[in-house]
Amino acid sequence: MGSLEARYRPAGAAEDTAKRRTQKSKSFKEVEKFDVFVLEKSSGCKFRSLQLLLFAIMSAAFLTLLYTPSVYEHQLQSSSRLVNGWIWDKRSSDPRYVSSASIQWEDVYKSIQNLNGGEQKLKVGLLNFNRTEFGAWTNMLPESDFSVIRLEHANETITWQTLYPEWIDEEEETEIPSCPSLPDPNLPRSTHFDVVAVKLPCTRVAGWSRDVARLHLQLSAAKIAATTARGNAGVHVLFVTDCFPIPNLFSCKNLVKREGNAWLYKPDVKALKEKLRLPVGSCELAVPLNAKARLYTVDRRREAYATILHSASEYVCGAITAAQSIRQAGSTRDLVILVDDTISDHHRKGLESAGWKVRIIERIRNPKAERDAYNEWNYSKFRLWQLTDYDKVIFIDADLLILRNIDFLFAMPEITSTGNNATLFNSGVMVIEPSNCTFSLLMEHINEITSYNGGDQGYLNEIFTWWHRIPKHMNFLKHFWEGDEEEVKAKKTRLFGANPPILYVLHYLGRKPWLCFRDYDCNWNVEILREFASDVAHARWWKVHNKMPKKLQSYCLLRSRLKAGLEWERRQAEKANFTDGHWKRNITDPRLKTCFEKFCFWESMLWHWGENKTNSTKNTVAPSPPTASLSSS
Repeated sequence: MGSLEARYRPAGAAEDTAKRRTQKSKSFKEVEKFDVFVLEKSSGCKFRSLQLLLFAIMSAAFLTLLYTPSVYEHQLQSSSRLVNGWIWDKRSSDPRYVSSASIQWEDVYKSIQNLNGGEQKLKVGLLNFNRTEFGAWTNMLPESDFSVIRLEHANETITWQTLYPEWIDEEEETEIPSCPSLPDPNLPRSTHFDVVAVKLPCTRVAGWSRDVARLHLQLSAAKIAATTARGNAGVHVLFVTDCFPIPNLFSCKNLVKREGNAWLYKPDVKALKEKLRLPVGSCELAVPLNAKARLYTVDRRREAYATILHSASEYVCGAITAAQSIRQAGSTRDLVILVDDTISDHHRKGLESAGWKVRIIERIRNPKAERDAYNEWNYSKFRLWQLTDYDKVIFIDADLLILRNIDFLFAMPEITSTGNNATLFNSGVMVIEPSNCTFSLLMEHINEITSYNGGDQGYLNEIFTWWHRIPKHMNFLKHFWEGDEEEVKAKKTRLFGANPPILYVLHYLGRKPWLCFRDYDCNWNVEILREFASDVAHARWWKVHNKMPKKLQSYCLLRSRLKAGLEWERRQAEKANFTDGHWKRNITDPRLKTCFEKFCFWESMLWHWGENKTNSTKNTVAPSPPTASLSSS
């Protein structure tokens, strides 16, 4: 504790300092042990018994005053320290804002001890600390000026579902979506802080990060930092919390120091102001549907589209076609694809020919997945955050087409995406900001956090609960819900085929177009896949494919086992007599008669296909099982 003694030295004589040193050190230890504000003993008493008596009287009087709000507030307001209000008044207490985090004052001191060149005369704003903790702050930094920031609590009717509704009227056909307001912190004009300290609640139970009070406090801290910054000096933000702060509001790139549960940031004020312009949740669109490409970015050299292939060479054709669609839409940004060693050199050359810059990665296993399951290696997507030669990356799944230029999304922050279901975003198209420390954060909790869907999408939704909604036209799913009315289905079909395009991105769920014959969507022939069937959307994909050079088209040929599987499914549809009648159509796709394998007699595979369908179709008929195809993750 010797290194901490300097903070208690008054500007008095040297002998006074020597007399008080032992007593002050003891007071600090009492703060650490009991988390209370301990008064110092009087050094003017001559007798030990009298000292103890006076100390007891003073302590009792102090505690009486401590819990008398009006007297305590008057006492502090009359001191040299500025006090704006009391968030901890009993009459305004709110259990949502109460934090049970144990404050380790020595860790707090270590976090801020080097600010202002090591001089501890700081202007400190305190948010969500109680009276006792205020006393500990003033005892720890006696030369500093403190301001207790008043913040009205959010209305109790505002829930996470209110801020992140499953559906909003994006096209403003019946209403204009809006977000409820969260009260702003009350600050006097011309206020400046060196440090804004905030105590955050964290229940440490499932869903702890989806907490309105926790979000409100962090957004308030961001607003205080953005409005009280002076010149280039900036403002430090200190969080005391047992759970990590919102990683895409307070980026780990701006984390100066962490001591225990004390997290000290020096945020980029300009970036913080940009983020604060966004809606508080996904209850409004961050980019309106009718927005033109009015969002601009600075350095195109540090922006890229990216996708990933791991253990799925069947998706090479999709990735090649996706790259071509980006170029056909007019984007000149870099294209980066992450692949592991299961993707052959032959396929890598095809990807490079299509415009992708190939990066080799080591796969990341999902520790909660079963061996050989479809989601065993999908945590490899976290490698995207290691693309640190780029400031912004638009991730796209390999099973989609870019129909209109979406370069303007590079101006949006992490995480920008479309809604998926409930309060969650769809990770098929999302804006991220690569950072090695964010990658470390993702890996740090890989054994702790359980994904709701077993995949990367569910995991990312637990880390990035604060996200920004863009219109579903920018990641439009090829899917007809069971309850869709015919009018709704007809509208979707019109969107699939509109020329010029209305949709920005068309995302192919179910069986992928390149794994069907070009003549029609083979999802029609499988009962559980029929909700993904659309001949119009199918034809749209093939339109892009047909514009590709023949060399690239060669990566979309069909294997013999896949041909056999498609024929077997057609015969099953015929037996079921599906009324759509797709099974009656003749196949004219030239790939049916194109062979690039040693064994090309796919007809002979059908003799015993139904008897051993599971083994025969593995890695052949469906690159992803139906459970994986239902979402983009």
